[in-house]
Amino acid sequence: MRTLSITAFFGLGELAQDKRRALTIVFASSVALVMGVNFIQPTLPAITQPFGIKDAALGLVMTALTGPAIFLAPLFGVVADLHGRRLLLAWGLILYGIFGGAMAFAPTFTWLLVFRTFQGIAYSAVTPLTIVLIGDLLEGDKEIGGQGLKVFLDRVGYMFLPPLGGFLATIAWYWPFTVYFFTIPIGIAAFFWMPETKGHHQRHGTKAYLGDILRLTRHPRLVIAFSAGFLRFFLDYGFLTYLPLFLVRTHGISTATAGLLYIFFSIGAMITSSQAGRIAAGRDKAHLLFAAFVISGISVTAVPFIPGTWLVGGALFFYGIANGVISPMQKSLLTQNAPTEMRGGVVSFDRLIQQVSKTTSTAIVGVLLVTADLATIFWLLGILSLVSVVLMAALLPRYGQAVADRAVS
Repeated sequence: MRTLSITAFFGLGELAQDKRRALTIVFASSVALVMGVNFIQPTLPAITQPFGIKDAALGLVMTALTGPAIFLAPLFGVVADLHGRRLLLAWGLILYGIFGGAMAFAPTFTWLLVFRTFQGIAYSAVTPLTIVLIGDLLEGDKEIGGQGLKVFLDRVGYMFLPPLGGFLATIAWYWPFTVYFFTIPIGIAAFFWMPETKGHHQRHGTKAYLGDILRLTRHPRLVIAFSAGFLRFFLDYGFLTYLPLFLVRTHGISTATAGLLYIFFSIGAMITSSQAGRIAAGRDKAHLLFAAFVISGISVTAVPFIPGTWLVGGALFFYGIANGVISPMQKSLLTQNAPTEMRGGVVSFDRLIQQVSKTTSTAIVGVLLVTADLATIFWLLGILSLVSVVLMAALLPRYGQAVADRAVS
């Protein structure tokens, strides 16, 4: 009865036991992937002194994780659609945990980046599957609720993992990386309990499949989803990766305190993501993305002007409110406009776009730090978010409501 009340709260209704078990593995995998980014972000200032690196080099830790997906995301999408999701998910989680934990034993910064790159390969395989599998296991309004629940649980992770990472980093720089080993049991569980959900492609052959994927990616709703994904992650990685460093340098706080501020971000995102199905009811998801990017831009731009450390939490709260809308709506646009047999390819193509965004974001901010301070960079990121609103506004009239609601044939 308790499980039913929780799923009903997220608009999922009653689910069969095998489906609940499969979704539990998916949601656990998703939270584990949060450790790849947000868990580590508050700990980054702690590794500068042990490895003797400059602040600008910290972005490489994020780039090494996201970079491999630029080349591997399309390949993993083909594998997931043509050969299955289960084994890819299981092995990806196990290797993600092994190489993530190995970073705790890295003798040099170069070795840390090597282990991080291998972890990034596994990360590239698992990340799209957490979205694809929700689309495979749930349908219609339940799917939107499922994507919202995924975002909600991710934000619960954002609430507890960054403070934990920041606290562990105050003990020793390597302790946060050992937590990655806990991902391995999730991968083992996927071997035994995750059903195979891939669809059957109507035309045989990889070439025919790729041709269908390329045609599908031009669908208007998917174009909006791809654009929103790129802009969201460029903003997220540029802002959230360097926010702890900004607070440590300008406000004189510890990495643990910087990590605690992520709680405000998590609470804001949890509020909106938990009600994603209700928010989307009767509304165009693209219009919701439009409004959320406005809130994001204002929140980022406000940070350099906020004098008190804890007042920055207010900006993070509203940034989270927007994030809790953008994330599930963007994911639902992807899965509801892609057939099952091509869903892995479409989501992996979206991951490719997002990994380019993540990688270029941290790299560009790192380069800008050579000539500009973080306050100026936050200004630029805020402007970028507002520019994204203009792009959304340009896309919506072009495609029109009638076209936007058209199903994929």
